[in-house]
Amino acid sequence: MVAGGDSSQSKDSTVSTVDCSSIDSGIALVNSYISKKVNLSHCKAIVISEELASEGISEYIYTCVNNLELRPDCNIIISRCRASDYLENSKPTLESVSARYYEFILNSSEYTGYTEDVTLSNFYSDMLSSTSQAHAILGSINSNSTHQSHSDLPPYDIEGSYEAGETPIKSDTGLENMGIAVFNNDKLVGELTGMESLCHLIVIDKFKSATISVPNPYDINSVLNLYMTSIKSPKISVTLINGTPYIKCSIELKGNILSLDKNLNYSEINTLETIEQYTNSYMEQSISAYLYKTSKEYKSDIGNFGKYVIYNYPTWDDWIESDWLDNYQNAFFTVDVKTTIENGQLYTKI
Repeated sequence: MVAGGDSSQSKDSTVSTVDCSSIDSGIALVNSYISKKVNLSHCKAIVISEELASEGISEYIYTCVNNLELRPDCNIIISRCRASDYLENSKPTLESVSARYYEFILNSSEYTGYTEDVTLSNFYSDMLSSTSQAHAILGSINSNSTHQSHSDLPPYDIEGSYEAGETPIKSDTGLENMGIAVFNNDKLVGELTGMESLCHLIVIDKFKSATISVPNPYDINSVLNLYMTSIKSPKISVTLINGTPYIKCSIELKGNILSLDKNLNYSEINTLETIEQYTNSYMEQSISAYLYKTSKEYKSDIGNFGKYVIYNYPTWDDWIESDWLDNYQNAFFTVDVKTTIENGQLYTKI
């Protein structure tokens, strides 16, 4: 767990580890060792290792929810490395208060879309829900040894293909949060990349803004960079066809062109329409791939599609008997994306 006050915390932090049978007994042991009583009222993040999450973490989540000191808005992070290593590699570079540092780095989802701000209350409610499954922030240590090369992918797919710890970034900050940890009940069953996480945010109506690389329709060896925002909430419908879920997603986005080609006239309607068509096709393929991955591979409805179909059942017993969370793996999807492209140039050609 990560905690800290707002005034006295310095850049240097102390990480204490203890072998124990439960969270509460561990806190009691730490209290016997340090000079002050552990207070979790300023806890900003709960870090759980990937290995432990694969075994099931309901016991730990129940304990945290039952703790009167822990605030429901502290974040849940699933670390691809040991939780203690994750904390020990925390190096606040732009913040003097470690707790504020964790708070701010987790807010990056608002302008990158590469992860989601998942809190303890979010995780707990989804874990118990009959319409959705739980998910959490995916974190890791970023170092030269963990970097991955995705040069075999098309240039427009590279940036979003990484998971936490894999991006080729050199920085004094040792931590990286990218991607989403996917759960089935209380067990970790898979992980989403940065682009898949962005698609997830779009579908659940939490997407705010992000810079996205899309195929350049005029040069197959280059990409177009777009600053994307959401125009309105997605329209989602779920229909049961012979008991099989058919899910349709209609999405409207807006994109501003960031990278310009001197050989193209972006003030021409035909040019913008062509870019819109390529952007629509790329986003439809990306969102469809994300949906089928959660359905067929992970069998986990982290998009909470169950809430769109529950009203079809007259009684609660009928709904529970339908076993939506198991039936989600049979779903098939249709995704329709409409993007409005705007030229970001201050001046247009005459």
